[in-house]
This record gives sequence, C-alpha cells and structure tokens, in this order.
Amino acid sequence: MQSETAANQSLYTSGQYLGMHPTWHVEESPWKVRHILPMLQRHALTPTTICEVGCGAGEVLRLLQENMPRECRFFGYDISPQAFELSKRKANEQLISNWETFREIRIAFSTSSSSSM
Repeated sequence: MQSETAANQSLYTSGQYLGMHPTWHVEESPWKVRHILPMLQRHALTPTTICEVGCGAGEVLRLLQENMPRECRFFGYDISPQAFELSKRKANEQLISNWETFREIRIAFSTSSSSSM
C-alpha cells in the first residue's frame, strides 16, 4: 500500500503528469465553474473563503474569483511542484497558491499518522 501511494504521488511530483497533460486540464475549468456558481446560488451560499485541494493550474479558482465578490479569498493547494508553477502565475491578493504549505502539512500529517500506528 505504501509503495502504491508513493508511485501515485510520484506521478504528480516528478513532472510525469504534466508531460501527459501539458495544459493540466485548464480547458475543462469553464465547464466546472458553470456548475459551481449555480450550486452556490441555489443554496444561497456566499462564502468568504474558498479552498481547492488538488487545484492543479488554478484555473477553476481564477474563474471563480472573476465571478465572486471581491471580499472572497481563494486558496489552492497541490502536491505537484509543476502545478504550483502554473498556478502561481495566477496568484494575486485574493488568490493564493500554496505548494510549500501543503507539503509541510502533508509531512506533518504523515509523521503524526505513522507515530500513532
């Protein structure tokens, strides 16, 4: 199980995934946002913070930011350094891309999980 997890993680951290998907699926982002916005409206949700774990190139967050109130802040996390490089180009005062922070959280979680076994 642990070697399977390491292999899956390597797919994203080694650059292999970017090689197979050079756009990191940004072309699918408008479709996703066209479904997210009506869900927020239908349920009368007006979040002040939105977090996407596994944000890839950050395009969904960027498009949401264009359609949400200025007060809303957006955080994107991904384990891939390549995705981080793509997403940080979109970062601004409201849209924060976090690779290092996510890496630190993952390390802390792994350490605490293994010590409890």
